[in-house]
Amino acid sequence: MSSDEVLTFPVMDIDQNDIVDTNGAGDAFVGGYLSELVQGQPMERCIRAGHYAANVIIRRAGCTFPEKPDFH
Repeated sequence: MSSDEVLTFPVMDIDQNDIVDTNGAGDAFVGGYLSELVQGQPMERCIRAGHYAANVIIRRAGCTFPEKPDFH
């Protein structure tokens, strides 16, 4: 990847009725992204982890996470 190359990633589709609360979604995305980045994972996996974390957060009231994440 060159320094002037722009990568785009599609946003996950979600039924609007499944969205409970968007507070903390951005923080969750960053947390998921960084959790993979610090492990040396490729950008695509970092983005997937961020999407996963934000997707979990917006389906719950408040900024809470289930007992154990199920990201693979």
